[in-house]
Amino acid sequence: MTFEGIIKFIGQEQTVGQNNIPKITFMLEENVEKEFKSSIAVDLMGEKTNLIKDYKVWDKVKVSLNFRANDYEGKWYNRVTAWRLEALGASSSGSKSEKQNDDLPF
Repeated sequence: MTFEGIIKFIGQEQTVGQNNIPKITFMLEENVEKEFKSSIAVDLMGEKTNLIKDYKVWDKVKVSLNFRANDYEGKWYNRVTAWRLEALGASSSGSKSEKQNDDLPF
């Protein structure tokens, strides 16, 4: 599944679990003109934490997501992780996808 929106928050890198896996959580808000906008908190885990380093708050992105539900002591928890980020429109951070096109003659 994909979600298009504006990055509203990027958290600090943390380590989680017994193997100290790197994790960064960021928040996206949908880019639409309406009073109540949908938003979602997304985790980047392991090597995928590098995906967010080319972006900053207010950048417009398309995010490919995975969902997982886990049971812990009889309660269910959802986890949303991203496996791809793509810049949408003009990005103020100069993301990787834009940098790759810098050598075009026009």
